[in-house]
Amino acid sequence: MALHLVVHGRGNAWPVPLGETHPFYDKNNPRDLSNAAFSLVASDHDKITADVLVDAGHGTIQSLITGSNRIPDCICLTHGHMDHTLSVDWVVQSFWRHHDKMRLFPLFATAPVYRFLLRSYTHLESLIEFRELEYGVTILMEDARPFRLTAYPVYHGLSAVGASMLLFETEEHRVLFTGDLLSPLLRQEDYERIKGVDLLVVDTNNRFPWPRTNHWSFAGHPQVSMKRSEALNEYLEGLTWTDVTAPHDSAGYSESSRNYFIQLEEEWELVNQPFTILEFLRRIDPQRIVPVHYSGAEDLKYYNDSILSGQELLSWISQTAQSSGLYPRFIIPEAGQIIPL
Repeated sequence: MALHLVVHGRGNAWPVPLGETHPFYDKNNPRDLSNAAFSLVASDHDKITADVLVDAGHGTIQSLITGSNRIPDCICLTHGHMDHTLSVDWVVQSFWRHHDKMRLFPLFATAPVYRFLLRSYTHLESLIEFRELEYGVTILMEDARPFRLTAYPVYHGLSAVGASMLLFETEEHRVLFTGDLLSPLLRQEDYERIKGVDLLVVDTNNRFPWPRTNHWSFAGHPQVSMKRSEALNEYLEGLTWTDVTAPHDSAGYSESSRNYFIQLEEEWELVNQPFTILEFLRRIDPQRIVPVHYSGAEDLKYYNDSILSGQELLSWISQTAQSSGLYPRFIIPEAGQIIPL
């Protein structure tokens, strides 16, 4: 069995705002303006056996049509923000019509993410077969064998209710999508579980911390990468357990998810939580890393540091990681790129 990742988009919510340009994104290439979205595809002798769409923001449909032009077997959502859900309706409606309006489309998400989705797309409730993801509970994806899927909570600000990172496993490979986040909410056993993943697709909104964006940064400080900046330390001084778990209110959660947070609270120490990608990499030591969702706007605004092109970002990230004693392989993806595992 072969496994590969299809990059439908790599951009943040607004890769290039109207009236502006961005050195990382090509404004003359419409596909390069797509939000971060991916397909995880398994195949046997070039025949696709499983096709999982992970998030579905702006530009996903164009990439699907110009690529394999195949309806995914299911969608898995990290959270409900619009830049991760704008194409869900098109995918679901395509599946519904293709099956003569007789079959529901499988969608995997936490219960709060699904409720959040239906606020914007109320009509989808009758077209979707909702598969609830419970934190720390591994499921076999019946519609997309051979994948096993586990969701873990993350903190991505108060509006990102039920946000999670998603771990996909086969007998041979492990792929982790962080989704958008400021910090993961993981138990020690979860760090052990994800350690050494084959591929990490990671939210890399900024190089340096500006936590009020609700995204983490690659490094902690412009001069000393593993040091936390004044802005990050000041933010963390006022952050509490109640703050980071507020978007994961237990109302509507399963008993398994509630028990996850009970166990996590017993282990919780704010000082030990990763609030930069480098801190996370030291904990899990992945083999290959795909940075996505790059903006750099806060680097320029608050640190007077340039927004980088793709090649510049790759060079900077690689050098910064090496200076911190980390040597994974980094891949700055292109829209439409296929990355084999």
